[in-house]
Amino acid sequence: MHKLTTTQQAELLTNPNVQKITDGSVVYTPSFKIKATKSYLGGANPDQIFREAGIPPELFKNDYCRSCLKRWADKYKSGGSDALKEDKRGLGSPGRPRSENLDELTYEELKALVEIQKGVIDDLVKKRALAKKKR
Repeated sequence: MHKLTTTQQAELLTNPNVQKITDGSVVYTPSFKIKATKSYLGGANPDQIFREAGIPPELFKNDYCRSCLKRWADKYKSGGSDALKEDKRGLGSPGRPRSENLDELTYEELKALVEIQKGVIDDLVKKRALAKKKR
């Protein structure tokens, strides 16, 4: 999805089918998702479904409506209408890996890290030497 202007965001927020808008996405109400998905599975045109709900497809990239409905239809087929009612974005994600703060490590932990690094370097040196011999 491309960035929406503040005017476009404000317009969409007045729509009862829109739950919220973030910088990168529009979150639709579960009732709209269910109704739209049933229409889509019934053969309705994705752009027309959004247009009839008061959401102009022109605000989004090509195939935005179709890709939303396809994603919702897959969820609907696997979990029924309940699957469209819950928002699982970010759940179960480990998030960004923590960066190790070396100041908090003990002497033994630092020593172990250095030994691991030495082992990796030794392995790389051996692999390079073997590669040179094969040439």
